[in-house]
Amino acid sequence: MRHASSAAVIALAVGGALLVAPASAAPLPVASDSVVQATPTRADQRPNFIIIQTDDMIADDLKVLPAVKALLQDKGATFTQTLTPFALCCPSRAVMMTGCYPHNTKVNGNFPPDGGFKAWEENNGERFVAFWLRRAGYHTTHIGKYINGYGMYNRPVKKVPSGWSEWHGSADPSTYQMYGYRLNEFVNGKSTTTMFGDFYTEEARNYGTDVYTTKALEFLLRQQRSPRPFYLQVAYLAPHVETYPLIDGVWKGSWADVDKPEPDSGINIESIPPRPALRHQNLLPNVELPKDPSFNEADRSDKQSFVRNLPPLSDETIADLEADNRSRKLSLLAVDEGIAAIVDVLRRTGQLDNTYIVFMGDNGYILGQHAITYGKYFPYEPALRLPMIIRGPGIDQQVVKGITSELDVAPTVLELAGVEPTRPIDGVSLVDRLMKGRPLASRTILLSSGPQKSANGTNLPLFDGVRTARYSWWVYEDGFEEMYDLRKDPYQLQSVAKDPRYAAVRLALMEEWERLRDCQGPACQAPTPRLPEPTR
Repeated sequence: MRHASSAAVIALAVGGALLVAPASAAPLPVASDSVVQATPTRADQRPNFIIIQTDDMIADDLKVLPAVKALLQDKGATFTQTLTPFALCCPSRAVMMTGCYPHNTKVNGNFPPDGGFKAWEENNGERFVAFWLRRAGYHTTHIGKYINGYGMYNRPVKKVPSGWSEWHGSADPSTYQMYGYRLNEFVNGKSTTTMFGDFYTEEARNYGTDVYTTKALEFLLRQQRSPRPFYLQVAYLAPHVETYPLIDGVWKGSWADVDKPEPDSGINIESIPPRPALRHQNLLPNVELPKDPSFNEADRSDKQSFVRNLPPLSDETIADLEADNRSRKLSLLAVDEGIAAIVDVLRRTGQLDNTYIVFMGDNGYILGQHAITYGKYFPYEPALRLPMIIRGPGIDQQVVKGITSELDVAPTVLELAGVEPTRPIDGVSLVDRLMKGRPLASRTILLSSGPQKSANGTNLPLFDGVRTARYSWWVYEDGFEEMYDLRKDPYQLQSVAKDPRYAAVRLALMEEWERLRDCQGPACQAPTPRLPEPTR
C-alpha cells in the first residue's frame, strides 16, 4: 500500500482500484465503484459488528464530532450513563472484551503481575468475545491499540494474540505515538511488521488515526466478498497523550509498565498532548475547556488525603489544561472522518444494513475537576463515565438514560450473534432495551482499583466501592470513605460519608459492595435492592 501526499489526496490502493479522500479539513473517503459489490450475497446472514474505541474520551468531546452525530447518534442509541468499573486503560478494555469484572478477568492494572498483556492472555485469551465469535464462524479482526504490553520484547514479529483471524496490532511502547509506531500484522496467513515513520517527523501518510482507518477500509472492501460475517475492532489512540519514544533494552523487566516505569529504573517518561492530523491543526481555535462546579474545587476537606493535599490549579496549569483540551478534541477530528469513511464504505458495499456499530471510549478523563490536573483512575464521575453509541438493524434513534456499563458490550454482541460464552458473564445484554424498549433494571456497578502511580511516581491509593443510580460510595485502603448523593450533588462537592442523615444508606451501600466484590455471572446482574432514604 502506498500513501499519497497530504498536499493533494489520500489514495489507498485496494485490489487495483483506489479509495480517494480529499485532504481538506473534512475529507470523506469513498470507495470507487469498481471495487464495490453493491449487494453482497452471503450464505451466513448473521450480523457483522464493528467496535470503534477511543482512548480517554469524555462525553464533552462528542460536540466536535459531526459525523458521529449524523451517522451514529441520529441513527441509533446514545447512552448517557455508561460507566467503567475500573477507570484505567488495560482493566477497562479487558472488561469490554469479556463482559466480566476485573476480579474475574484478573486484569487489575496496566502491567504484571496485576495486569497487562501477559495476565490478559493467561486468564482470558480463550474466553472473550472475539475468540467465541471466531469459533462460531466469524472472521475477527483487530486494528490499533490492544492490551497494554502487547509487542514489547517480541519484535520484529509477535504472534497473533488468541482469538483473531486477522491482526493489525500496535506494538508497545510505540502504541502511544501518532507517528513512529510499529504495527505487527497478520493477513491471509502472512505475518509482517512495519514501522510507520518517525516520532519527530510529522508526515501525513504516517498519521496513526488515518492509517488505522485505512486498514479498516481495506478490510471492509475485502470482506464484502467473504461468505463469513465479521467482528472488527478499531482502537484509536486519540485523544490519549503521546509519549516520547523509549530505547529498546532499557527496561529491567520484559513486561515493564511503559506509562509509569518503576521509580528506580532510571526511565523518565515524558508525554505531550495528542497531535492532531496536519490538516486539522488550525481548527477549533475557540473551543472551551469544560469547567463544571467541581473544576479546581477549593474545599477538598471531605476528600482522601491524596486529593485533599493537591495544590489549587494555578493560572498556568489552567492554561495548560485549556491547551490540552483543544489538542484532545483536534485529535478526534480524524476519528470522526474515519467513522464517516467506514459508514460510507459499508453503505456502498451493501453491508451497512446488516452491521452493528458500537462507538465508545474506554474510560473517562479528569481535566481539572477536584483540582486533579489530568488522568483518570479515581472513581469520580468524569473518570467513570464514557461515551457510548450503538447503531444497527432494529435500533431506532433513542437516548438511554439508565445505568449501563462496559460490561454490557460483550453480552449484547453475543446475543445479537446467537453465540454462547464459555464463562459466566457479569454484564447484561442491552438487546431488550434497544429492540423492544424495555426499561433497564436499576443495577449497582462495582468499582475497583489496582496498582498505579501518579505523574511524580507516587503510588495512588487503592480503593473499592459501588455506584448506584443515585449514590457513589467507596473506601480507600487507609479506611477513608467518600460517599455522594448524586441526585443532590452531581459534581461530588460534599461527601456525605460522615453525615448521620445518610448512615442507613451508607450501610446499605456497604452491603452492596460485600454482595458484589466477589460476584460472578448472574450474581453480578441482580437489581439494586430498595435503598433507604436519608433521614431529615
